Amino acid sequence: MEILIAAGIFALVFGVLYFTLASRVPVVEEAIQRRLDNIAAQPKTAARLRLYDAKEDTFWETVANFFLGDKREIPAAYSKVGRLLHQAAYRGERAIRIFWGLRIFLGLAFSFGGLLLAFLFRASTQDLMLLAGGGGVVGYMLPYATVRRKAKARVLEMKETLPDTLDLIVVCVEAGMGVDAALNRVGKEQADQGLAMGEELLLATQELQAGAVRKEALTRCADRIGIEEFRGLITFLTQTEELGGSIARSLRIYSSTMREKRSQSAEEAARKAVIKLIFPLVFFILPAIFILLLGPAALSILRTLSSPLKG
Repeated sequence: MEILIAAGIFALVFGVLYFTLASRVPVVEEAIQRRLDNIAAQPKTAARLRLYDAKEDTFWETVANFFLGDKREIPAAYSKVGRLLHQAAYRGERAIRIFWGLRIFLGLAFSFGGLLLAFLFRASTQDLMLLAGGGGVVGYMLPYATVRRKAKARVLEMKETLPDTLDLIVVCVEAGMGVDAALNRVGKEQADQGLAMGEELLLATQELQAGAVRKEALTRCADRIGIEEFRGLITFLTQTEELGGSIARSLRIYSSTMREKRSQSAEEAARKAVIKLIFPLVFFILPAIFILLLGPAALSILRTLSSPLKG
């Protein structure tokens, strides 16, 4: 039982350190600051897209192919994981195989680590099974938690920068560019600044250049990034084109709506913060205040009540 308590304490400390030291969810100010820094620096010649183009299979792919079968079957069987990886900026079918190979390898490694720890401390059979199973679960879920955290941060960054992206598209359209050319121009400009939204627009415009219909390309882009506001933008653009309205004016109105929505979300988060502060206040701050204020008085009362008994 002692070994289980030690392992549990280690896992708790490791989890707290991991989620504390890992990259925090970015806010719009961070995206804007990074954009300004990249503008001040020398512009890049091409966008940085994480693609796996190596001809040889990596070690993780070999592990995934050994346990999951032929490598051509994995992307079709795990498309939901592929979407999560794409949101975390790991694109391509090879990223899915690398991800599953890493999960399997870490699950087995942590499981064997738990067995070794149990043998070193001469734990009982029950503790040995618990350590091996718990280590396997931790190792198997750690890559998923890391990718999910990164995907959540990247999607939030795209949500925060979407109104600015729409403003740039409006400027390009009002300057005489077509919608496709404006998407391509804004995508390149934001991708050179290291913004995730620019990379996704670049991928969508590459599909347009390959002959895809704009609505289909943008719909696939919305499915990949999982932002409902972007999906609403596609519907808005489609209805505007069908009704013959001004695209620039429609985009400007939608951008204004997005900014109001972002402001409302910030106000909602500020209101929720007051409620969230109640729990640390009740469980951590108030007990310390009570100890500081009432502790000396309680000790004096105990001394007063105990002195007659001694006499």
